[in-house]
Amino acid sequence: MADCKTGNGNNTAAAKPATEDQKLVKENQEITDNTYYISAKQAHQLIEQNPQTAILAVAYGKYPNFNKGHIPGAIQMSTNEVESQKNHWNILPASQLRKNFLKKGITADTPVIFYSNDISAASRVAFAAYWLGVKNIKIIDGGQQAWTRAGYKLQNGKEAKVKAQSNFGNNTVAHPEALIKTPKELLAAESANPNLVLVSTRSWKEYLGNISGYSYIKETGEVKGAVYGRISKSSSDVAYLTNGDGTIKNPTAELEYWKKKGIVPDKEVVFYCGTGWRACVPFFIAKEEGFQNVKIYDGGWYDWNISHKANPEKFPVQKGEPGTSNFRIEKGTVAER
Repeated sequence: MADCKTGNGNNTAAAKPATEDQKLVKENQEITDNTYYISAKQAHQLIEQNPQTAILAVAYGKYPNFNKGHIPGAIQMSTNEVESQKNHWNILPASQLRKNFLKKGITADTPVIFYSNDISAASRVAFAAYWLGVKNIKIIDGGQQAWTRAGYKLQNGKEAKVKAQSNFGNNTVAHPEALIKTPKELLAAESANPNLVLVSTRSWKEYLGNISGYSYIKETGEVKGAVYGRISKSSSDVAYLTNGDGTIKNPTAELEYWKKKGIVPDKEVVFYCGTGWRACVPFFIAKEEGFQNVKIYDGGWYDWNISHKANPEKFPVQKGEPGTSNFRIEKGTVAER
């Protein structure tokens, strides 16, 4: 079964460019600290204004065909440098993250622009940087394809050499509130706030428990209490949030759907998926749309499933569509309908 870590997104080169009204990112938007997705033109302007801006080409492993063409000045950063299989694909400890960003010449005060063929990959690494404390984070909407469509040239050859830094600028995580790491922490958060809205960003088939969506996860289901967020159509996309050219959709329709599900700005909203990638895109969109208390449950279905198998009573699993006769809660050997 495919999953989001087996590739680097869809090839959008031949896709018809989305119109301005179809996109979240507007060319005339005011860019603030709370703006995370920007256009290629805006990225180009920021780089010109501040040549010290770090540009990260993100992928799972090596960036595809990087030496044949990349945004000028870009260096590569793998998602494996912010998460690991050993760590159940969760965000690495802060101390290791600092070391990995410092190797790229990045400190808390370095402006960083991320791009990828896969918006989830770019957003995943950007989220790790945000959580850690990089203050100025931007993600190119539509990635490298958007850069070339805007008429900007690519650079051939190997990545630029960077001078590693030794002082990140802080020794504490800047945004601990944004990350719920483990199933135990999720239970604690739900106990502290019964109105917390837990949002699955997984596909409908995953949400129902028909498939796991992952080659390395056999079991199916969802965390008890999760609502369906209508984010992805498979385990390797966030298709409900993106246009055919890879840019992020105007979120009006999605926000209306979220509202019907109780996913609203004045509530504590926690996004999760299987192992973290897909949850990061709605996280940043929600922040841009005024959500004040939005988080990611990093352990996702992967960690919840492991905990469920060890203690099914404490970590129950739901399957089926809530409100229908096929919906059930699994606690051990007994399924409650």
